[in-house]
Amino acid sequence: MKTKSKHLFISFLFALLCFTSCQEEITEINIPNDQEAIVPNSTLVSLMSRTTANFGAADNILDNVSCFSVELPVTIVITDITLIIETLSDLEQLESLLRDASNDANLDFIFPITIIFNDYSQVVIENEDELESFINECVANETDVINCVDFVYPISFSVFNSEFNLIDTVIIENDETLYGFLNGLEDDDNAVIVSLNFPVTLNYTNGETIEVNTNQELAEAIEAAGNDCDASNCIEESLESNLIECQWEITTYSSFPEFTGIDFVFYSNGTFDIYQDGGTFNVVSNWSIISTAGETYLFLETDFEDLGGDWKIIECDDATIRFTKGEQTMVINKVCEDDLNCSLTDISAILQECPWDFSNGTGNFENDTMIFNSNGDLQISEGLAASAIGGGWNLSLAGNQVIITFSELTAFQDTLEGDWTIVECDTGRIVLQKENETLVLEQNCNGGLFSCFGDFEIVTCEGPNNVPVYNLSANTIGLVVCTENFMPSFHATFSDAQTNTNAIVNTEAYETLTAQVYLRIEADNGDFEIFNVYLNTENCNLFECFQSFNAQLEICDNGYDGPYQFNLTTAFANCTPSADAVTYYEIQADAEAGINQIITPEVYTNLVVEQIIYVRAEINNQFEIFTIQLSIIDCNETCSESDVSSLLIDCTWNVVNYNGSDNLIAYNFDFETSNQIVVIYTDALVIDATWSTSQSNEGVIINFSNVAGPNIQAINGSWLIVECTENQLVLHNVNDSSIEIVLNRTCE
Repeated sequence: MKTKSKHLFISFLFALLCFTSCQEEITEINIPNDQEAIVPNSTLVSLMSRTTANFGAADNILDNVSCFSVELPVTIVITDITLIIETLSDLEQLESLLRDASNDANLDFIFPITIIFNDYSQVVIENEDELESFINECVANETDVINCVDFVYPISFSVFNSEFNLIDTVIIENDETLYGFLNGLEDDDNAVIVSLNFPVTLNYTNGETIEVNTNQELAEAIEAAGNDCDASNCIEESLESNLIECQWEITTYSSFPEFTGIDFVFYSNGTFDIYQDGGTFNVVSNWSIISTAGETYLFLETDFEDLGGDWKIIECDDATIRFTKGEQTMVINKVCEDDLNCSLTDISAILQECPWDFSNGTGNFENDTMIFNSNGDLQISEGLAASAIGGGWNLSLAGNQVIITFSELTAFQDTLEGDWTIVECDTGRIVLQKENETLVLEQNCNGGLFSCFGDFEIVTCEGPNNVPVYNLSANTIGLVVCTENFMPSFHATFSDAQTNTNAIVNTEAYETLTAQVYLRIEADNGDFEIFNVYLNTENCNLFECFQSFNAQLEICDNGYDGPYQFNLTTAFANCTPSADAVTYYEIQADAEAGINQIITPEVYTNLVVEQIIYVRAEINNQFEIFTIQLSIIDCNETCSESDVSSLLIDCTWNVVNYNGSDNLIAYNFDFETSNQIVVIYTDALVIDATWSTSQSNEGVIINFSNVAGPNIQAINGSWLIVECTENQLVLHNVNDSSIEIVLNRTCE
């Protein structure tokens, strides 16, 4: 395990020089009084620190703990699927995958990974046991982090000396820098005075923005947000009862404005309906309220991909609920129709115009239709059955409400009989409620079974040998929602369709060069109609993604002649989701035949410097072979003496490795520009040593002298730079090349 920590200078003014740059455009600076100064360990500093701390609960789907988060990007494996999580929004894909996976599916990390604690300190985790140890030791107090309000950056601080002379202006660009700056105040000996330059803007997660102009206003604004972070006035039980009370309409949908106006009806049995322009979609869909890690979510299971998933509830009251899902925002408003826009007489006339399909969200009545007769008789037909369920219907007024009563039913007495309040009335749609039950009626004036169908066109890609393959069933009757019973069949000729002979057998993979087939729809009573199915092709390059680039994986030479380990699945990671199957082979002939595939391509090991791997991609019963070039390269980079000097003085450096050990990791190096002084420090020790560089035939040499401190004195002497990159230097002792130092750069 390797630990990385970020330390502040003991001298506060010295720390300021690492954070700041003067901003000449800030022209008005006020001398702070006692109320305006930023006081270490004060309530305001505590609130600001809690607001800018790393929010470990944001990725609980990965680690299930709130006291740290996993640094992104990170590679994970679920069963046999490898994912690279690059942003927090990618966690939605992970949640969906875990929801669809089997109950015994496990999430495994590709180590090493880095975890980041609330104070931004970091630990490199090398294996599962180390991670479990930190998870078990995690004691998270979620109230310590305020995650529902954010600073709008940049913000600035003015720094004064004890004589109230302005000596610097600190510009802060992000949460991590502000968190470190505030913690640095606690270590200062009050040799300087710091004040925040107003105005400062805050963003709340509910979308509101506030501008504050004093320390007191800032503290009150953060505290008010913090009080609402956990509950957000949204309690699971009250949300459930509120959702089923009335209908809800989408009034805002950020990614798809066309969703505005879609209605939800939530039922107490955990199902819901989706309505748009009077039409019902997904009659049986599921919903639930989920609370986890201090957050509350509405889970929607629906074929509408963009509406489905876990919606985080960030604000709610009795009439409005605001959600977020990744970068999407959705707002729904309650619609309880007190004014129906339909009188009792209007409703009576509308009911008698046509038959009515109806649903209570369970799917029990998907084949049933209500017929309202003028004499008060009610018929409920079941499909095309000659007989019907009988009963009566009647309209009445109760105060301002219109009541419809179903009585003397010969079936469905428990579910339909009784008084129903009409809560919504449109030309083709009426919504009824009885206690916690909702019944939705939709007018069906379309003339029966055959009005559900029409002519179809299917367009597919040209298949192997230029013979296209059509899925007749999925692209015709699979697209039709019809409440009446029917028997479909497909025929190559119109005469066969008329006589119901020579029906096409393989309707899901029908190979043909003809331009048309015929769909026969037959009702239970023997009536039938024939519809045209037009068949067309288009040029599709199924393997365009795989062909769009040359895949190459490179690994640095480890200096020991192997073995080298590659994750082959990353080469075509962007293309594999569109393929039916992707397999890997060492020999092209094996790839062509589909035999002797590499069993574990995620951890493929080789011993040679150059190797070709063959990838077999299968799509729509077709396959092509692609290659991955595996290369072992020399990653050593050379730097001139001036390059090395520039790198050293540019930022702070840290000893992450001394001869295979991290014993010196607490020491940080700050190389001065002019006097060849290097300040070596920890959180408890400061050493002033000297450094210089020189050029030898073998490369650039760094010389350290006067280094006096526990263990760190071992670096005294001359060190040859054997590897040089922008963020890392690898040094070998000139007198003993087996002794190695690795320095990593840290720039704030």
